[in-house]
Order: sequence, then C-alpha cells, then structure tokens
Amino acid sequence: MRTPIETEAFGDESKQAIFMVSGWAMPKEVMANFARRLSERFYVVVANLPGISLDEQWISRTRIGPNYDIDALTEQLIDVAPKEAWWLGWSLGGMISTYVAARRSSCVKGLITVSSSPSFVQRDSWSDAMPCVDFDGFASLVDQQPEQGLKRFVMLQAKGAQNERQLVKQLQSLLPVVTLNQAALIGGLRMLKSLDVRRELSLLDRPNLHIFGGKDALVSAQCLEQQTDVNPLQETLIMPNCAHQAFLEEEEACVQTVENFIDANNS
Repeated sequence: MRTPIETEAFGDESKQAIFMVSGWAMPKEVMANFARRLSERFYVVVANLPGISLDEQWISRTRIGPNYDIDALTEQLIDVAPKEAWWLGWSLGGMISTYVAARRSSCVKGLITVSSSPSFVQRDSWSDAMPCVDFDGFASLVDQQPEQGLKRFVMLQAKGAQNERQLVKQLQSLLPVVTLNQAALIGGLRMLKSLDVRRELSLLDRPNLHIFGGKDALVSAQCLEQQTDVNPLQETLIMPNCAHQAFLEEEEACVQTVENFIDANNS
C-alpha cells in the first residue's frame, strides 16, 4: 500500500486541536517536546512526511513508495489531521501546510509556520532564497551519499544557533539513519524545489502567523518582505537569536507565541 502518514498524539482529544507537520528528512520526534508542552492546553497531533520514520516496523509495512505529489499529500494529511485544527508546519511542513490552508481552508482553523519560506529556492522576483545551483548540489549529495547529505543538513539547520554544538548533537540523534528511505528524501527534495506557495499565502482566508529565526542559514527571516500581495490576516515574528528550529532553541517563547496567537484568533 501507499506509504501512510505516521502520527503521534499528545493530550486530551476534547481540547482545541493543533496538527503539526514536520520538515524534510526530520522525524516527528524532533517536535515531540514542543508538542508535549502545547498539549497542556491543546490536543496535539504530530505528523511525519511520507517515508520519514524512526520506526523500522512502520517503514517495513509499506510496499509502495512515498507520494510527494502535493495534492495527493494534501489528502493524506487531511485524512489524519484532527477536525477543526490549527495547522503548524515547520520548514517544508510549513510550505505544505500553507498550501492546504489555502486550497482546503474548510479543513484548517488557522495556520502557523516556523522557518518556512513560500519558495525555498530563488525564482523570478524571488531572490532572497537559496540559489538553484546550491540546492542542486545538495540534492546530488543526498542522492549519492544520503547519510553525508543528512549530516550536512543538520549542520545547516544548527548554524547560527546560540547552542550550535549541542543542537547538532540533538538533531543528529534524531536522523532516520537506520530507517533511511532514499525515495522519501529525493521526493521531498523535489517538492522543496518545485513548491511555490506565494499565491496561496496571499489568498489565505484564515489567521496565519509565520515565525522566523533571525540567524537561520536556510530560510531568510525577511523573505515575506518580498510578498507583494499583502494578506491582511498575516502576522510575522522574528526570533532574533534563533536559527532554523526556534521550537527547540527557545521552546517556552514559541509555546507562548502559539498560545497567544490562537487565543487572539479563536472564534
């Protein structure tokens, strides 16, 4: 069967729901402490992207490769998300969540992204992003030496963080090395390169908050300044001392930010 979406739930199902979508190559466990902390007030479900898992049995149960077609993935995620949930996506997970919130808004209460650019690579009129030649070089490394590619990715994620060395160790401990799924890595990279949600971001009719790290080496904290079609429901927050994963670097501040945003926009 098609690679299913693996999820983990925290908290009381009767509470307001948050649905978290993790980023490229990183399992849901990277967001687990953040989810546990938010579950004191919310019901939180955290999802892996297809083919990314630390569970060997989960990976072995799937016979068809992971599907990284954006519309098919949208349906897969909606199927496992709580109803009436706030969607919170990190990095590639944020881009995907933005697409879902714009295209299937009836399924999304509101949107929060962390370290997520509408376009990860440079395009016409979108220069504040990774040059395609650099992205292609990284993709080639992942294709030929996936473990080395993942280690390189961890270094880039942690670059600029106040506790960079400790963060590298933490992220490396969560890499899906034993359960590495080459098709999932390559499929995710293809989506990361092709996905452009600038139009979706401008059309969102749900409250949306975008959290950036001021020292992020992968996603520019100023990238939404390029968004020419202003969305009146859009809010941005830059956490100046954070790199690519603010929810690990300044967990309590992120929790308070999410709680305050949801409280202010619940109706």
